[in-house]
Amino acid sequence: MSLTDDLVVEILSRLPLKSFCRFKCVCKSWLTLSSDPHHRQKFPRSPVGILYQIPEDGTGIHLAELPSSDKEIDTTLSFVPCYEYLELMSCSNGLLLCYHGGITTYLADISHVIVCNPATEEWMSLPNTQPGPADSEYDLMLCFDPSWSQHFIVFTFQSVSSLYGEYSTEVKIFFSKDSTWHGCHWERDSGFYSTERFLNGVLYVSHVCEHILLAIDAPDTGTHWLNQRIIHLPGFPNGPDMFDCCDGCLCVSSGVLCYAQQELHGCKMRIWSLEGPDRWVVKHRLSMNGVFGRDLSLCSNREGFLCFDFDIQAFDLERDLVILVDKVTDKIISFSISTGKASEMMKIPRFGELYRRIFYVPYYCKFPALIRG
Repeated sequence: MSLTDDLVVEILSRLPLKSFCRFKCVCKSWLTLSSDPHHRQKFPRSPVGILYQIPEDGTGIHLAELPSSDKEIDTTLSFVPCYEYLELMSCSNGLLLCYHGGITTYLADISHVIVCNPATEEWMSLPNTQPGPADSEYDLMLCFDPSWSQHFIVFTFQSVSSLYGEYSTEVKIFFSKDSTWHGCHWERDSGFYSTERFLNGVLYVSHVCEHILLAIDAPDTGTHWLNQRIIHLPGFPNGPDMFDCCDGCLCVSSGVLCYAQQELHGCKMRIWSLEGPDRWVVKHRLSMNGVFGRDLSLCSNREGFLCFDFDIQAFDLERDLVILVDKVTDKIISFSISTGKASEMMKIPRFGELYRRIFYVPYYCKFPALIRG
């Protein structure tokens, strides 16, 4: 006798958080139920936070977290050998990718690229990765989407420029399914390697300066050339001279790619969702007045360009949440989309200038591909 969806929802909703997060991966129908907007409010929610790293202080990876009863997640990664020397590179649906920053004294038992799950304390070193300094020209991106596949992919991009100013990028791709690297080629313009998100088998990468996304289809082991396309972002691009408005934020929420950006005056922000290949639809238009306890204004950055005095760090429509960084007071602020109320998470000096600031949601399921050392 099969159970009805309503009965399954009632059973899942009574589970502890960790059990629910693990059991929803038992089959695709349970995963679909757990993601259904009609049922979502009944289920427990995973805690969220911001992972960050301050290179100058030498104390590793930190977590700025929202109030939560779950204190068991080791985001310092102390379960990984030589964890003090790891550099946080990428995060994808609860898995972290870290790079060992060229410290050769302690490399007897660890490779240079590590993928780990802080929630389950599982980790693996990627085979045959090449050593190199922390400022290596390699760009690493982790791609994991449990609703698409239980296996992950790691992209390693190495750019080569010709005498004519053209860029050709050699790409090495690690497939956790068979624990092997494969190479392919990719022709592209320079400047992509900014924020990346992976959803439904597509890697979305924002441009450093231009107001566009690059969408790269996940390859298989037989791929020789990467399939890609350009998607124009909504809102406004880099504006008048001496104005730097690259403060938008790319996130995945409710299984959809979303984008948030301040309006030109900075007093409001909009959130769009990508509906179809290149159609953006406004989901929310939020007032920022009163959020920071002062009148909002433009400020000057170190290069002398005008910019907003706050950043949109992350947002999650399922959790009714936007995380903002006040660059004036160095405060990290959580903001409710529905009520407009804001609360301070914590204060971190010069947090707005940190390059590695990653939204983190734990993934509690055991992951066979991650093998303890």
